[in-house]
This record gives sequence, structure tokens and C-alpha cells, in this order.
Amino acid sequence: MKEKLYIGKTIEEVEKLAVTDLGVCKDDLYFDILSEDGKPVEETEINVIVDANPVKKGKDFLENFLKEAEIYGFVERKMRDNVVEYSISTDDANGVLIGHNSQTLASLQFLTSLIVNQYYNRETENGLIVKVDVGGYRKKRDEKLEKMATRIAREVAKSKIPAKLRFMNAYERKVIHNKLSDWRDVTTHSEGVEPRRYIVIEPKQK
Repeated sequence: MKEKLYIGKTIEEVEKLAVTDLGVCKDDLYFDILSEDGKPVEETEINVIVDANPVKKGKDFLENFLKEAEIYGFVERKMRDNVVEYSISTDDANGVLIGHNSQTLASLQFLTSLIVNQYYNRETENGLIVKVDVGGYRKKRDEKLEKMATRIAREVAKSKIPAKLRFMNAYERKVIHNKLSDWRDVTTHSEGVEPRRYIVIEPKQK
């Protein structure tokens, strides 16, 4: 979690500075006043510590999103190592939350990741990998992408001819990069400019 020492003329001054600097609301901060009681000082030393549950903040964000969008649904969370997965279930709005080419779902995942990881110090902490799924779509989609990547990689390894895949968003490209990252016969890289960015699978040079 983020932590920083501030010095200011008043406690209020330090609080305002910390909120702006650390990028979280005051309710998520713990202020430890270090100046000695009863001792006259011109400046106040305060150690400010982020005191929040990032995983819960992510769940709260998604639940508030559903509420504001007037979508009736539930959000479940699951932690595994440094990965937090949020699963959204609705009665009739899954398609809306997924969006065309899963763009809405990708945006939800991106925003949720920002919410969760704002509480971590990027210089000293890795933060969490955030995944958001709607009605099991992401899991099924990932499995299809991995199967496709495996099939095409085998063809490339055999023919020695590079293959260009269709345009994909950043998350889908990452799924394929990760799936083929430890292959000995092929390598992957991305080309193009968003939103027309795609993956090239090519034989690995020996």
C-alpha cells in the first residue's frame, strides 16, 4: 500500500496535499501525526498511509456501475495469488455489458484495474492482475483464443510461414502472447495501431 511522509503548516494542508498526491479519497487514508503533543512547532509532520481494501473497492465500483446503469445483477469476486477475478451475472443484460467485439467488457476490466491498483505503490509493488467476466463469456472466449493460437502455432512451426491474426483488443492479444510465450518453435509480436492492431505468429529463429 502507498505510504508517504508529509510536512505542512496545518493538518488540513497536509490532508489536501495527500489526497491529491496519492490519488485516493480522504476516507481511504490513515493520518499518523508525528509531531510531539504540547510542543510548539511551525510545521506538522504526518505519515499518511493508504488504508483500504483494493479488492473490495473493485467490487464496489462494478456494483455501483450496475446500479447507475439500472441493470439488475450480482458481482462475485475470487482471489488467486495476485489475480482477482470479478464475475458479473445478470438476467438479461449480459450482451450489453460485453458489447461489440467485447469492447464494453474490455473497458470495464480496464477501469476496474485502475480502481484496484491505484492503492498500490507502482515503484515498490506489483499490484494485482484484474479480470472481469460477464456470464462466463470471458472464460469461454479465452479457451477459444488459446485453442486457435495453438492450432495456428503448430501450422507455423511446420510450414515456417508467419501468420497474421485478425484485429484484436489488448486483452485478447495478451491471452495469445501468454499462451505461446514458452513455445520453442514460434514467437509472437503485435503490429498495427489501435483499434486495428493484430498479432503475428512466426517461426523462431534458431
